[in-house]
Amino acid sequence: MASPITSSTLLLSLSLVLQFIRLSSASLSVKVTNDVLSDVCSKTQNLTLCLQTLKADPRTPTADLKGLGQISVDLALGKAKDTKNYVGSLIMKTEIPPPLKQKYLLCSVNYDNSISDLEAAKQAFSSGDYKGVDMKASGAMWETNECRENFKEPPFDPSQLPKRNQDFDFICSIIQIISNLL
Repeated sequence: MASPITSSTLLLSLSLVLQFIRLSSASLSVKVTNDVLSDVCSKTQNLTLCLQTLKADPRTPTADLKGLGQISVDLALGKAKDTKNYVGSLIMKTEIPPPLKQKYLLCSVNYDNSISDLEAAKQAFSSGDYKGVDMKASGAMWETNECRENFKEPPFDPSQLPKRNQDFDFICSIIQIISNLL
């Protein structure tokens, strides 16, 4: 039979561990304040655009930091899917010269890969793998950089794709910032 001192020490230790776990997880579930949003967005290249982007989502006021990261992934996924559809519409235009169409086809593949990376980032968020989230967001940004590289030489891109690539990268940078804070 265990001595009363050993049992009470074990019980006290277990109680302290459980309290620590509860406090650690509670810090992640605290709702995001304007100060936290400002802190996250101050780490981006455009504080105002970041705040506008995140506050535009109706889930932001009730989200914790992890939720804000998941919102950012959802925003990036939406932007990636929208841009892929946009690229698809450019490919379908008959007046687009074949060399430019080929570049758009490559970008379409890049956006397919970005979407896959972001789906994996979403899974990584769910499992608490924040380093994995950062890596997948980085991979998605790498894909848009590859798309951009296609247009370094003529024929150049006269469409809105460069702006869309930039907007997509910006949202992915928010994902990276949040994942590094978690």
